[in-house]
Amino acid sequence: MKDRAKRILVVDDEPHILKLLDFLLSDEGYEVETAETGEKAIEICRHRDFDVAVIDLALPGIDGFTVCKRLQKKGIPILMLSSYDDDEYVIAGLEIGAVDYVKKPFNHRELILRIAKLIERESAKSMPKKMISSHVEVDLESEQVKCRGKPVRLTPNEYLLLVLLMRRRGAVVSWDEILHEVWNADEWEGARELIKVNIRRLRMKIEENPNQPRMIVSQWGRGYRFLPEVTVL
Repeated sequence: MKDRAKRILVVDDEPHILKLLDFLLSDEGYEVETAETGEKAIEICRHRDFDVAVIDLALPGIDGFTVCKRLQKKGIPILMLSSYDDDEYVIAGLEIGAVDYVKKPFNHRELILRIAKLIERESAKSMPKKMISSHVEVDLESEQVKCRGKPVRLTPNEYLLLVLLMRRRGAVVSWDEILHEVWNADEWEGARELIKVNIRRLRMKIEENPNQPRMIVSQWGRGYRFLPEVTVL
């Protein structure tokens, strides 16, 4: 099963920097989102996960240091961008959780290589092997699923849907996010009905009573939540 593209958030108040990095990183095969303020970056990260965040320290409003603190708590690796000459700013950024630092103006290729190395290092360090809830066990390496100790055969989309919901355990996963993550699409006619059908089939395979689900529950008009505690190994 093909892995999704690595996702990068770029936060900078200079439009030409956002446009440049969006172009360069997209050309490398990354999925890129941009934010021109710290407030917008924090809001985006409430609903989506990222493999790396590239953050300018000198942001208006909520500054880059505050954004670094917020995103570091979510476990997102951070590469700082800054035109500050004082080393104290660099040290302060590293102390609050940033992993790397690049000074403006930057060499395009150097920045891309630093991001690639950061993703490679974090992926090797944090790649989970299994997710286990009260009744469901997902082997992320073999992509095999067991329910109450017995193997369960899922379609590729059912598998991706289950993994997405378990990874976001307790949070509402929106219709749009499900469509984007599972079907790699932003919208199409009939998408919600397609999601409902796959949720119904998934419930039939893992719920004790699919008509009264206790694991995958609907959030009216918003999406779905996976309720049981999930242990990641």
